[in-house]
Amino acid sequence: MKSHMTKGKPLGLKVLAVAVGTLALAACGEEQATYTAADEARTKEMSMSGCAQMGGEEAVCECVFDKMKANLSKEDFSTWVKLTVAVDGATTVQEAVEKTGMSEAELRKANAQYAGEGARAGMECEAELAQ
Repeated sequence: MKSHMTKGKPLGLKVLAVAVGTLALAACGEEQATYTAADEARTKEMSMSGCAQMGGEEAVCECVFDKMKANLSKEDFSTWVKLTVAVDGATTVQEAVEKTGMSEAELRKANAQYAGEGARAGMECEAELAQ
């Protein structure tokens, strides 16, 4: 049985710190968003890259993204994709605020909400892949 842990700590929360926490910026109350296949592909690429940088195994990173897509409502996933693409390249919170038109408080609230969702997905993935 292969462990999906990094330096003795469960990978799920580390994966989410990057894959979801820094990328899953979704606005509460946003109107339903639409996105292109290219936008979704870029969001997945960014998520996978961030996850790998945190020491995540490819299978866990892939699983987390897939679970987020399956578990979020269509509207929430769409908003996540659009905002992830919008903040691509932002290096500061202020820059992300400017790119999205959201307030810093809105971005932080959305980050916390989706980090929790992502943490659940990460734990599910680790459990499934450990079997």
